[in-house]
Amino acid sequence: MRRLSTRRRVLLGTLAILLVLFTSGALYQALSVRSESQRFPPPGRLINVAGAGERAERRLHLICLGQGEPTVIFESSGLGSALSSALAREEVSAHTRVCSYDRMGMGWSDPGPSVISAGLLADDLERLTVRAELHPPFILVASSIGGLTVELFARRHPDQIAGLVFVDAGNSVVVERFAGQVTRAQIESACLVKTAARFGALRLLDPLRLRKQPPDASAQAIARLYRVEPMATLCAMARGLRTTVLELSTAPPLAPDVPLIVLVHEKSDGFFPPGMAAQDQMVEREWLGLQQHFAQHSRRGTWRIVPGSSHLIGNSQPHAVATAILEMLTVVQQPKR
Repeated sequence: MRRLSTRRRVLLGTLAILLVLFTSGALYQALSVRSESQRFPPPGRLINVAGAGERAERRLHLICLGQGEPTVIFESSGLGSALSSALAREEVSAHTRVCSYDRMGMGWSDPGPSVISAGLLADDLERLTVRAELHPPFILVASSIGGLTVELFARRHPDQIAGLVFVDAGNSVVVERFAGQVTRAQIESACLVKTAARFGALRLLDPLRLRKQPPDASAQAIARLYRVEPMATLCAMARGLRTTVLELSTAPPLAPDVPLIVLVHEKSDGFFPPGMAAQDQMVEREWLGLQQHFAQHSRRGTWRIVPGSSHLIGNSQPHAVATAILEMLTVVQQPKR
């Protein structure tokens, strides 16, 4: 009887400690988010992109630099934002108008549904361009998973595309090869990051090593990423993978003469968050061949490996990204014969 009582006290004590930890973590997270919202207001415009059947307002955060045509629109990586590829955007903005935005739930944009497909994101991009009065045709620049949104948008709206630059980006060829290997259990395991964010664990443990950046950049990156909404968005995009596969398989083909530049990394760093080396190696073995195959979807498609680059080429070799975009700009500004 005494042993049972001791076990009960230990159990209750453990539960009490866990309750205190979770409550403290949630409070720490809430106070941090409130403070960061005041410290880092949105640097761009908030554009209402709510579609039919949605609540009255759902806003995306948009930043535009420079003047000229055609407008270049950056579609960021999975953890990227409207502030990503800053050096490349600034370099290109000296020659034409350059815009970037936060997809739903990322950066300063409002959250979206619990399941997000590339089709929903492509619809968002279409409404954003209309309501922000960005006039087509566009040069779209896609990084990493942002390639799925850009490819689907380009296939649905070929008349709005002047050219495409894929920066080590996902595409239908990659999805066809790897999507079937992703299990529901893996997706739901990845979705645990939402809970980790809710109770301040991401902010405390810093799994993305954001604190290694310079102090100001580190603080802003933590404010953007170590919140529930971005992690919920990544989870929702993972849950929408099967729908994305279907959308890509049923969309019209890419316009055969669309100008297309495909940039490929030299080093595989950055494919997945730290601790997922096995996934890095699995994808790396076939990545170059898949990117070459995708470039062949257009008769005007070309590809190149960017020396010294990691997966996020916009971070590791921003000038190479800007050079490719300016090359595309020259191509699309040439008078048609």
